[in-house]
Formats: sequence, structure tokens, C-alpha cells
Amino acid sequence: MKRNLLYALTAVAMLTGCAKNDVVDSEINKEGNLIGFSTYKNISRGNPVDDNNEFQTENNNFGVTAFIDDKESPYMGTVDKGIEIVFDGSKWTYANAADQAYWPTNNEELDFYAYAPYNNTAIKASFSNAGGLILTYTVPATEAEQVDLMYASALDQSKPAENNSVTLPFKHALTQVNFKIGTKTTNLKVDVEANGIQIHNLKNSGTFSTKNETWTLTDDATAEYTVTSKEVLEASYYGNDQSQYTTIGNADNALMLLPQRFEAKSEELTDGAYLTISCKIYQVLADGETKVYLHGSESEYKNITVGISSKKEETEIWERNKKVTYNLLIGAVGSILKPIEFETTVKDWIPADGGVIEPTEVAAPVQE
Repeated sequence: MKRNLLYALTAVAMLTGCAKNDVVDSEINKEGNLIGFSTYKNISRGNPVDDNNEFQTENNNFGVTAFIDDKESPYMGTVDKGIEIVFDGSKWTYANAADQAYWPTNNEELDFYAYAPYNNTAIKASFSNAGGLILTYTVPATEAEQVDLMYASALDQSKPAENNSVTLPFKHALTQVNFKIGTKTTNLKVDVEANGIQIHNLKNSGTFSTKNETWTLTDDATAEYTVTSKEVLEASYYGNDQSQYTTIGNADNALMLLPQRFEAKSEELTDGAYLTISCKIYQVLADGETKVYLHGSESEYKNITVGISSKKEETEIWERNKKVTYNLLIGAVGSILKPIEFETTVKDWIPADGGVIEPTEVAAPVQE
């Protein structure tokens, strides 16, 4: 598949290992039998929730339902909406005292299923004893309205001997997507307009089975998304250190999108995902000040379009629970920037007649 290669796109899936960060809340009603909750989130990076300390912030919430043994009717919560648990500044507690539930006393075990955030209009939850938790989600078009959709389950739970709290290990259901930019040569610079990167033709709606941890996407539902970012000025040579790429936007403005497989859009405009980048590209002369514009102008940003996949086989895969950072490298061989190349010719020597020299004996010079 032929691609428009203004630059190389290097996909770097920057995910640290799943390190458990278990922070146990203060016990709830220690003397009684009230079911309490503690949480940990087993990934080190996300948006907007970066760690368990950030999750355990006042007014954050999650929904939870529990089933007992093989009964279809929930022990707590309902089949279409969990009860709301909120963080009150020191511990997780019930938003509504009427929803409080208690540990069974005859050795019965409970299966808990939870999701966050609670009461978000883009999220629909359904629960069953056999299937666990099913989440249906449509990613909002506006980045500010996108959420870090998380889920948790704790199966075969009975009352702990030391306290009443069940620990819920929350995981990410989505893919976090970020961008950086740099140039291939020292004097080549690039400016990117504020909110100047858009991703097009992505699936935006689907259903997630928390039991199987798999998404089923809606085939005919696609959308485009804009990276929220300030203007980037004079991003330049990254050398051999990828940390020198300039970040576009920030971690708190990362796109939170559906995990999916897609093809890169080609020059023939076939189906596939692609980026548009509103930018200026210019060469700085040896005086360090004069700019010669190669794309756009001093007063105008201009779009470029490229297939988003960096894979040679033209297929990109976004996985759940991953933070993907694309390094946009300006200046690779392409159809807009034309690197100056060199060929040489060497002019042939031209024969010239020097005439005939006949050696004759001459008198030796007189020495004084």
C-alpha cells in the first residue's frame, strides 16, 4: 500500500509493567458487618487517573454490583446500574446510606463487579452472575469529555478476618494516545498550530466484556479526534535521543480511545486511519535567524496528511491498558519535502599538442 510519507511515524508503546499499588482505606464500621471497599489501580499511567492516590480523591466515584453464589438477582446493586461508592476525603463510602450492604454470615461468597466513573452518560453498564460486567461506551468527540474508563472484579470474596473491606483492582479499558514531534536535521524546524493534530476514521463505539477483557466494536461508527495542545514553536533536531522530541499537549490532555486494529490511509484515499497536522516547516539559514519556508508560510499554517500506522505491514493495533506515544519525525524522504541530493560529473581531460622537442648538446654554463 502506497503511503504519503512526509515523515516517519514511529509508534512507541510506552507502558510500564502492571505494578500493584494497593492502598487500603480506613476500615468502615469495624465492629459491624458492613461491606467496605478499598481500591488499587494496577497500571502506572493513565488519563485522567495516574495512580491510586489520584483515584482516591474527594468526590471521585465508582459503581459496584455483587452476586451471591449462583443467584441471578444481585446481592447489592442492580442488573443495569451499580450502587454508587464515593471517596469522602479519607475512605470509600456509600453515596446513599440506603444502598449499604452487609457481608453474608453463613460462609457464602460474593462476586463483585465495578466500573468508573459512575453516572457518566457515555457509559452504559449491565451486570449478570454468569457474564459479569458488560460496558457499552461511545467515545465523546471532545477530548475534555473523554474519560479514563476503568473496571474491576473481585470474585469468591468472603468477609476478611481483620476488616470489612474488599479490594477492587481497577484496570484501564481504553488506549491512551499521545504525540511528540521532531525534525531529522539540525537546521530544519517545525511549528505546529494550537490543537493542530487530528486523527480521522477511527472506531468510536463498542461493547466491552470485563470477563473476557475484549472489545466488540460497532463497524459503522467512526469519528475524528483533535489533540488538545498549545502552539508548538521551533521543534527541531532530535539527534539519537528520542527524549528530545517535543511533546504535543500533555498527559492530562491525552486522547482516551477505543482499542482497535486499523489500516493506514494511503495516497489513494482508501479506507483507513490517518492524521492531519497543521504546521509550518522551514529551514533556518547559517545566520541562525533567516527562515526559508518549505511548507506553509510565516503567516499561514498548512495541513499535511499521513497514514497513522508506522508498521511496515500497514496494520496498527491499539491494545487495552496501553499508553501509545507517536514520535512524528519531519524530514524523512517524502513527496512534500525534497531532500537535496548530489550527483557528480568530472570533465574529461582535453588533449593538447605540445609540439616536438629535439634534444641537442649545449655548452655547459661557465662557472666563475
